[in-house]
Amino acid sequence: MSAAAAKIRDFFSDFALNMELFFDKFKSDKKEKKAEAKPEVKPAAATTAEAPKVDQKTDEKAKIEYQIKEQPTEKEMEEALVKTETRAVEKPKLKKEEVKQVQKTYKMSFAIKMLRLSKKERLFFFDQMATLVGSGVTLIDSIALVKAQSKNKGLKKLYAEIIHHVNTGMSLAEAMYLYPHLFPKMQVALIEAAEASGNLSTVLESIVSEMDNQQEFYRKVKGAMFYPVILLVLATLLVAGMMVFIIPKISEMYSQSSVELPALTQFVIDLSDAITANYMQILLYTFGGFFLLWALVKYTKPGKLVWESFVGSIPMFGKISKEKNIMLISSNMGMLMNSGVLIAEAFEITEKTVGNLHYKRELEKIRKGIVNGKSISEMMGLEDLKNDKVKENKLFPLQMAQLLHIGETTGSVAKMMFKTRDNYHKSIDYKLKNISTLIEPLMIFIVALLVGSILMAVMLPFFYIGSTIG
Repeated sequence: MSAAAAKIRDFFSDFALNMELFFDKFKSDKKEKKAEAKPEVKPAAATTAEAPKVDQKTDEKAKIEYQIKEQPTEKEMEEALVKTETRAVEKPKLKKEEVKQVQKTYKMSFAIKMLRLSKKERLFFFDQMATLVGSGVTLIDSIALVKAQSKNKGLKKLYAEIIHHVNTGMSLAEAMYLYPHLFPKMQVALIEAAEASGNLSTVLESIVSEMDNQQEFYRKVKGAMFYPVILLVLATLLVAGMMVFIIPKISEMYSQSSVELPALTQFVIDLSDAITANYMQILLYTFGGFFLLWALVKYTKPGKLVWESFVGSIPMFGKISKEKNIMLISSNMGMLMNSGVLIAEAFEITEKTVGNLHYKRELEKIRKGIVNGKSISEMMGLEDLKNDKVKENKLFPLQMAQLLHIGETTGSVAKMMFKTRDNYHKSIDYKLKNISTLIEPLMIFIVALLVGSILMAVMLPFFYIGSTIG
């Protein structure tokens, strides 16, 4: 369903973009025709006197000398390059009030509104920008090179707009703020801090590294869950096929005999009759229930809170979910603080990027406490370490609070955030390996139990018939 919706969205996006490009080309062609239609103005100095004739050989020699002179030397090219770089550095920046005015009055085209950046495309953009900016290429030239490599028309238009905004005096972060549906706020805040401190290439590399780590993490999660999910789907299809096609035929055979059926066999036959008689209603209610549950979790806060509490209560998966949230929060906080963002502002940005509502509320509470003069470790439950005063925090463990307390004492909070991230990344890796080794035999046992129960229900009447004949 989501894939079909994405295809429809991409179709309308490409259509809108083609229409915009067509009208832009139409306008430019119209302007060129008007320029060509203007009559040539003769110079005022022209008189009835004829111009002196020039020797053809002399004229050709002058043309050759002119063409030779037009070719710039290597020294001239280097001087021109220095001048262009100097102009790019000395280009006046827009004031904050002017930037806000541009951001308010900016009207996004329909094609850009419909455009979506996949994780792979966003990673490619930041990776290329980190390589080019780190190699000394100017910002505008770097974006232009990324634009030239892109084959997507929508992305080309997006990069062209960003180049235009940067050329008019906006920074890269200010230009990216215009597209909140394409660039996450945390990444834009990192770039803004990097541009202010002058270490853009370093921060771009850290963004690429973090995106690589996150993609690797989600790849491991999908890999651990792939086999059990496939096994569960196959088991469901197998049981449904037996209930719809095999059990009804066996039921007809048993109905002709006068043998009393066992309770298990009768239950399986009744269940099969109910499924075959009402399969349309069952499918409708099943898909409708899943869709309603998805909508409640996706679009309502109470539904999302209940779902998060349910996932957190599952023995193994609840702990992985908790550690995953702590790992992502620590990673985001470490990157923001390492780039020069203030602690309270870093918590505010991280609060908006976290999807879990329980952690979102807790981060808001910590941020308000920091504004009122409290420390991070104190807000996480470590009230007084010397007197062993500890308040239990269900979302952030004591180990994290202790590490951050050390960071606050030594002035290395960002470093301790990265340490926390690495610790929980290792812990999640270990748990995922255990899950993949434990869940496979468990799923095989469940499938064998289901199929074995149905086979037992089918075979039991034969023993009853044998005992009756005996």
